[in-house]
Amino acid sequence: MRAYRDLIRVPGVLNVTASQLFARLPQGMLSLAILMHVQGLTSSYALGGAVVACVSLGEAIAMPVTARLAGRVGMVPVLVASAAVNGLGLLALALAGSSAPLLIVLGLLIGASVPPLMPVVRALYPQMVRGDGVRALFALDTTAQELIWVVGPVVATFLASAVSTAIPLVVSAAVTVGGTVWFLLGAHRFRPTLAEHTAAFGRVLANRAVLLAIVASLALVASFMAMEVGIVAIYGRTGITAGAAIAIASVGSLIGGLAFGHRRLGLGGVVAALGLVVVGTMLFGFADGLVLQFAALFVSGCGFAPAMSALYLMVSREIEEHAATEAFGWLNSGALVGAAIGTATGGIAVDAYGATGAIVVATLLAVFATVSPLLARATGPLRGLAEESPLAASEGPLQLERCSGAD
Repeated sequence: MRAYRDLIRVPGVLNVTASQLFARLPQGMLSLAILMHVQGLTSSYALGGAVVACVSLGEAIAMPVTARLAGRVGMVPVLVASAAVNGLGLLALALAGSSAPLLIVLGLLIGASVPPLMPVVRALYPQMVRGDGVRALFALDTTAQELIWVVGPVVATFLASAVSTAIPLVVSAAVTVGGTVWFLLGAHRFRPTLAEHTAAFGRVLANRAVLLAIVASLALVASFMAMEVGIVAIYGRTGITAGAAIAIASVGSLIGGLAFGHRRLGLGGVVAALGLVVVGTMLFGFADGLVLQFAALFVSGCGFAPAMSALYLMVSREIEEHAATEAFGWLNSGALVGAAIGTATGGIAVDAYGATGAIVVATLLAVFATVSPLLARATGPLRGLAEESPLAASEGPLQLERCSGAD
């Protein structure tokens, strides 16, 4: 915990981290909010899952482009324009009727206009601290973002059941715009490193570390999203039980990230963390009763943040600084494609086989996420993952050095 205490004392770190997390809070609300809103309008989980999948696909396609633009023309115009379009799209979806084509188009627009905050802020981190502080900052970000998935689902289900399924969409629009403005005000001293030469778009995908991170995060997020659809099918879309169940998994991820996210996880540690997700998902499928089901979801979440933190740090170490925004944009796209796959296949499985079908899909996807680092290692060494004990702590106190951004 000393690593995190030292880190938040660095000027600018707490404000930048908090503001971008607040602006990204709708990411924890929208999947459930859109699923419940569309299902309430059309009585179809499949269409609800399809619209959520379109949001993810729209973001997956556009994010590398908007992230690359932020690294070439600057983050301010890109973030302002995308936040404005995204807010308008959310308001339009809240007021839309039950027309399936319209809902699909709005889903794509909302996804394509999500502000590229994640790739931008993770490109800024090496400017804010140095040395082992970068690892701790990635861990803090990955762990703290679990609050999005703790607070978001509960807020979405509460507002949807207490007021209207359209209200979470309106709130998401306000948070996106307001949070983006807050982030820009807090991060004005820092700028993503602008590319001094033009590299081919997508060239960064040739890096093995980027490819591994994309594949592993894709499968892991797909597993979580399929599980989310199954949870909604089990507990219903009214009340807060479904939101609380999803939040329990995120609490597990938060605790796992605080305990192990700042430590040097080797390849074995990443595989072990992902294995926890498999175990928890399987146990949820067999558990009988709310307490045991919640306990299984907690276990499934414990490995999420440590594994993702290690993957993000690996990418940061393996790529050149000027390519950071695009690389993290592709990483975000991989996760979003996973979200689309998980939500769509989970919705189809629920309609065809009930909630059990979605749990089976989630388990299979988690297994693939777990074996993907081993498959990558079989083709050659992974330099970005230190081969150390999964529980090995960082040696000594973190060396934190503030780096001034461009004014």
